[in-house]
Formats: sequence, C-alpha cells, structure tokens
Amino acid sequence: MKNNKSVFYSLLIILAVVYSPVQAQQKKGPPDVVYQLDVKKSKLLWIAPKNRHKGFILFNSGSISHFINGRPTHGSFRINMNIMRSTDETSVAKRKEVDDKLRSESFFAVSKYPVAIMVVNKMLPKPDGITYNVYGELTIKDVTRPIEFTTIMKQNGSTITATANMNISRSNWNISHQSESKSWNLFGRLQDELIANDIPVSLELVFTKK
Repeated sequence: MKNNKSVFYSLLIILAVVYSPVQAQQKKGPPDVVYQLDVKKSKLLWIAPKNRHKGFILFNSGSISHFINGRPTHGSFRINMNIMRSTDETSVAKRKEVDDKLRSESFFAVSKYPVAIMVVNKMLPKPDGITYNVYGELTIKDVTRPIEFTTIMKQNGSTITATANMNISRSNWNISHQSESKSWNLFGRLQDELIANDIPVSLELVFTKK
C-alpha cells in the first residue's frame, strides 16, 4: 500500500509541474505587441496629375504588429472610400462635383465597394533603422494586387509615425471611365486618355501602442 501511495503522490507532483500556470505561460510565449492606427490623425493623400485634382481619404481602422527586435513586420488597414474628398477646387459645389464623380460607378464604385483593404505581409528594415521596404497587397473594388513601397517610421515613446509615397496604377484595379455595366464605351475611353494611369499616393500615419 505504501508503495502505491508513493507512486500516486509522485504522479500528482509530476502533473502539477507539467500543467502549472508558469509552464502554460511559457508555452504560449509573450503576447504580441500591437500599435493601433490613430484614424483621426492619419490619412491617405492622392493626386491626379493630368487634371490637377488632389485630395485625401481617411481610414476606418489599422494596426501594425508582430514586432521582432522592436520592429514591426506586419500590418493591416481598412480604408474608408466614402470619405474620399478633393481639396483643389475653391468652391464647395465644384469639390462636390469632383467627389461625386470619384465615388461613381465610373471610377471607384463606392456604393458597391465602400472599403479598400491594405495588408502588409512583410517589412524589411534598412541599415538606417527607420526606413523599411514594405511588401503587401491592396484590394480595391474586390481586385487584389501586390504592392511594394518604402516607408520611414519613427518612434517617440508609445507613438509611431510613418510616411510613405507610392504610385497606384488605375488599370490594375479597374479604375476608369469604363463602368462595370458597360464593357466598352468610346466616350469613357476618350476621358480615360485625359487622366494619368499612375496616381501618386502619400501616406501619413500615426500609431499608438495598444
């Protein structure tokens, strides 16, 4: 009986060690660090070079995460296409005319595709420690294409700021005067010739630690 009790108590001790809270925590590893996008301080700026329109788009949400050696490696962003505004025209009426055109079926079809999504799959730091090569995917109008750009990220306490510049080719995301309901139309094709295919885009982002 004594031997049986000794074996029983030994098993209890082993189980307690194996399944102790400390061991469980070690198996899970440290929690991931996440910095949330401050949507009130962040924006995407765009320019249409040929017709000289310019403006901004705001975000619904965003974050950067999976920090390795204090540097983020992943991110995700939801872009609010309904808050697409032009800023170059002097009158409210003219700005609204441009905005309505951009949100129409002929361009971004915002009523059907109200959100664009950018996913960052990889961020590789350069030797200066603040410049990163960014690789990911951008989805606009349910079309997903790879994107690649360079960003400068600076940290000040619990805040990270990031700036970036890139070009978005309209044709890659079916952004044109050729609306989805019309496979081809001459007037739309002529209008497309008046608009640059590459749209310069700038990102001004602010993140705070979650």
